[in-house]
Amino acid sequence: MRKKLFVIFLFILVIYNNINVSYASVINKNYVDIQVPAAVVIDFDTGRVLYDKNGDEKRKMASLTKIMTSILLVENCDMEEQIEVPKKAAQIGGSTVGLKAGDIVTAKSLLYGMLLPSGNDCAYTVAIHLGGTIENFAKMMNDKAKVLGLTSTNFVNSHGLDNENHYTTAKEMAYLTRYALKNPYIDEAVKTKSITINFGSFTKTLNNTNSLLRTYEKADGVKTGFTNGAERCLVSSATDNDRRYICVLLGATTTKIRFNTSKLLLEETFKKYKTMDISNYLKFYININVVKGKIPSYEESINDNMSYPLTNEEYDSIYIKQDIVQSLEAPVAAGTKIGKVEVYLENEKLYEKEIFLKENIYKKNIMDYINGALSNMFKSVDII
Repeated sequence: MRKKLFVIFLFILVIYNNINVSYASVINKNYVDIQVPAAVVIDFDTGRVLYDKNGDEKRKMASLTKIMTSILLVENCDMEEQIEVPKKAAQIGGSTVGLKAGDIVTAKSLLYGMLLPSGNDCAYTVAIHLGGTIENFAKMMNDKAKVLGLTSTNFVNSHGLDNENHYTTAKEMAYLTRYALKNPYIDEAVKTKSITINFGSFTKTLNNTNSLLRTYEKADGVKTGFTNGAERCLVSSATDNDRRYICVLLGATTTKIRFNTSKLLLEETFKKYKTMDISNYLKFYININVVKGKIPSYEESINDNMSYPLTNEEYDSIYIKQDIVQSLEAPVAAGTKIGKVEVYLENEKLYEKEIFLKENIYKKNIMDYINGALSNMFKSVDII
């Protein structure tokens, strides 16, 4: 009998633990079980993290590095700018497009050479053209990373070949990609399946290594990566009915797992989340008592509009925090901060607005007090 009770107890304990694990997975945005060590999905419009598995873990990034290299290229060069291929570019290892030393190529050619077949020779050429040396260009990359708020990312080269000091996180790579896709040249390049490009002394047809562009109808980017240290990495993007999501996978063990997992995460995210109008939560009425002022109170209505990717359950869990001053003592100048309104989902801040006076509030003078007293004195009185 005791043995049976012990078995039943263990059975209940296992079920209880599984329920807790399942609940924790939802809270941690880990709603799909995957065979990849680090993965993140974010919403393109808002940057909200929708899926997160070890998203803050530092890992090698392989050729995903070229997303940052591309950013610096398009922000510092005209796309028709002529660039000479340095000698060492033609000698670099890994994937290349076959650049020849001394050839003159356009910035656009290098952009497509980096983002479609992942040409290390193109990335090296960009680094020398913009930085003079690989070290200087790496500094440019890291300076840009700091500007973008990427605190767990560090670059030592422009192409992504393994180095222990060359790393990122899935989450920060997603944020970097979101920034990159706002540039029309990069956005167009990463969705291109195939294109013929002139590289100076030769012309070559480039095929995009991102096979999702040919197997997944919603896919519109972004970049593959592979080294022995990083294993198989992928940044993918997909759009459906104006909803665009970015998925980052780091450390997949096979090409099949990399592409299948990315498609799975994107499809599950499309099913789970909707872009919802939360404008009803952004309507506020402020009424602040004014002491010694020409007006008895300061009133203001706020009606903002905003859409956000949410589940149905999340929409019902949104709450508002208001921190508005209780009273104002005149005089108060226009532009004075009088409070702040925030909208939250659990601990996640969805919206914040600081409130400032839109007009000067003047202090009463002696005549205001006299007029007020006279007005009260001569108020009509009902006669029974």
